[in-house]
Amino acid sequence: MYVAAKLLQAVGLTVIAIGFMTAFPGLMNARMYTAGAVLFLIGWIIDRYLLKR
Repeated sequence: MYVAAKLLQAVGLTVIAIGFMTAFPGLMNARMYTAGAVLFLIGWIIDRYLLKR
């Protein structure tokens, strides 16, 4: 479960980075940012609250 949480966080950050790089001079697509943020937050919630370190 720990690996899945960290993988979701990494995928979320990667989606945000790709969205930033593809639209660099302008603003990033809001849907891509939202998708990346949701993936990252799901991973963070799993890591923080479900694994209870």
